[in-house]
Amino acid sequence: MYLGEQLTDPSGARLALAAQLGVEQVALHRVPPASGAVGDDGSWNATKLRALRERYRRELDLGLEVLGLDVERVWLQLLADDPAANRTLERIAQNVRAAGEAGIPCLKYRIQPLGVTRTGHVAGRGGARYSQFRYADWQERTLTEAGEVSHDRMWDVVRRFLERIVPVADAARVKLACHPQDAPLPLEGLRGLPHVLSSVAALDRFLAIAPSPYHGLNFCQGTVAEMCQDPAAEVLQAIQRFGAQGKIFMVHFRNIRGGFADFVEVYPDNGDVDMLAAARAYRAVGYDGMLCPDHVPRSDVDPTGERQFAFCLGYTRAAIQAAT
Repeated sequence: MYLGEQLTDPSGARLALAAQLGVEQVALHRVPPASGAVGDDGSWNATKLRALRERYRRELDLGLEVLGLDVERVWLQLLADDPAANRTLERIAQNVRAAGEAGIPCLKYRIQPLGVTRTGHVAGRGGARYSQFRYADWQERTLTEAGEVSHDRMWDVVRRFLERIVPVADAARVKLACHPQDAPLPLEGLRGLPHVLSSVAALDRFLAIAPSPYHGLNFCQGTVAEMCQDPAAEVLQAIQRFGAQGKIFMVHFRNIRGGFADFVEVYPDNGDVDMLAAARAYRAVGYDGMLCPDHVPRSDVDPTGERQFAFCLGYTRAAIQAAT
């Protein structure tokens, strides 16, 4: 178990800072355009991906373990029975194969046609701003282009995606790490779209659709806490449940206050979940991947968020060491 960090198009200086702070592996939200590894159609070039991975290791002794797999557009295409969905699925499959050829062991993705849903901010420690979600405060009621979507229809789309892509990941030996839907929602969802991955039981159902050692979770500890009535107890139970199955492929190590449909995202040391107990729980189930901060608070005295992430990285590294 080691320290990781998620980055988007990082500069050399930003990568150097990560290495100096003890980061061992990075997860890139997308393939950096400057790498030349992304074609005009969004397809990845395996040779150039391998060169990027080797450069990170050679110059900074950083591993490039995870890339973000761009699947956001395919959900609405599938829901609308758009013929373009087949082309998008083929591009996704090609990118999984390219990752395997380049030696990238894991790809993270989300099933979130609406993106990350939040309703505002609240004042936090020292004047920081904590991101908030209260389902009762959500105002936007306009349906998406998919119209009113049933749970069965959403599950059908999830199944179609998994049945097309998981066999490709098996052949390429690339892990597919799915992020639970953030924020988890009541059954009626938002704007006509249900968030079907909104409970531990739903994650069980999701994993059972395509049994494979390469089909698992980007276990966002914060999002799992958002599913719970009692995050302090239920998050540790979820770590044990999915960790024992070998289904935790990477971890977003963050904390919240509150619970299902009403929470704020806080610093790791002032939320409802005992983060050291969580780190020990990952260690106990034999998890050997990255813990990385995510969704840090915002601050007017730190407009880039760099110091917020530095604090969370240091906290996470200490938790890993204490859990050893």
